[in-house]
Amino acid sequence: MNDDTTKLLLNIADDHLEIESSVRRADGAIRLTGRLDYRPRACAHCGIVNQGQIIRYGWRQTTVRFAKIQDNDVLLHLRRRNFYCKEYQRTFLAQTPLVPRHCTISNPTRQACLEKLAEPVSLKHIANELSTSDTFVGRQLMRAERDFQPNWHYLPTVILMDEVKTTKSATDAMSFEFMDAETHELIDLLAFRTIHRLETYFRQYDQAAREGVTMIVTDMNYTYPKLIQTVFPNAVVVIDKFHIIQALNRAFNKTRIRLMKQLNKTSRDYRALKRYWKLLLVPTEKLNFEHFHKWTNFPYWMAATDVVHKLLTLDPELKRTYEVLNQIRTAIQNRDWANYNAAFWQTTGCSEEMQATIQTLQEHHDEIHQTLLNHYSNGPLEGTNNRIKAIKRAGFGYRGFFRFRTRVLYVLRIHTKKALITK
Repeated sequence: MNDDTTKLLLNIADDHLEIESSVRRADGAIRLTGRLDYRPRACAHCGIVNQGQIIRYGWRQTTVRFAKIQDNDVLLHLRRRNFYCKEYQRTFLAQTPLVPRHCTISNPTRQACLEKLAEPVSLKHIANELSTSDTFVGRQLMRAERDFQPNWHYLPTVILMDEVKTTKSATDAMSFEFMDAETHELIDLLAFRTIHRLETYFRQYDQAAREGVTMIVTDMNYTYPKLIQTVFPNAVVVIDKFHIIQALNRAFNKTRIRLMKQLNKTSRDYRALKRYWKLLLVPTEKLNFEHFHKWTNFPYWMAATDVVHKLLTLDPELKRTYEVLNQIRTAIQNRDWANYNAAFWQTTGCSEEMQATIQTLQEHHDEIHQTLLNHYSNGPLEGTNNRIKAIKRAGFGYRGFFRFRTRVLYVLRIHTKKALITK
């Protein structure tokens, strides 16, 4: 392999650097020998133009580390020319764009480190692939932290808000996050979620930026809707449809469990209610009524609709709660505001658990009305939560919140494009 091929593979673009030899030692490391020499234009200290005042002053041995190639460490033992300035009476070393001054890790390795940081893997994994230390990888990550400073002059028109568990060093038990509803880009991740701290944070944005926010999409958390009173004067609150249906399903499940515990644990009805709880949560219009087969705890072949009907006949309270659940759920799915309101007047015989959930929904009456009028949801933000948890799990947890925040924003907002060579 000639000099040009080696420099091409190692991404060395310095014409003054020459590769003299290469050898693979018993430890598995590939060791290259190189030389760096040129005629300097000026002194690195005083800046005087070289007109014979700068002379060659021997060599100095340095080491440059590269990323692994086929699981082999690559080291370049580089002899650099040492120069002496007669005017300033000091020496300086020949420099190359291959590696920063006073450093041993090459710039291509640093670039590869930044690309690998965009993947949800641990810092030690990246360090092992690049033949560096995890401390170096962490320093490269924190140098990118300045690229994720908030833009205090802009806020999107529609904001998705939620909370997620981050690190123990966070101020609150849960951390606050918000996202652009149109581009699905995570704007920021905060270590707190209290109303006072959130108001202080958002007041750092310009008044025009805050007045431009017209909609906030969130769950039924009592904190975030209060922001429209003090921070976002022109915004309306939209309750995420998923959280509404989730609250209804939980209320029905609590009812089923309470009524199930009143039965004998060895009875067939108890076992059927415990086994087919997911089937009771399926919307009525999606239940299969054509396919008959054998069901456990039932003596004859039945369709899914027959199984649900049989379970509901065990208790009138369970049946009435099931009817209210499906009526409200269908109205929300169809964005039918009239039928949604009508469901609240037909709750006689419903369980206490469902009554409590309905009362909670009535407290968010205006916000749910906006839900049925708009198509926005917290789905993209909930998907981002899964990615945040994957980053945390891949790194085996993070001790510091700000490093975790930087890593999350780096993974979610840095997009690297890799060419696929097919010919």
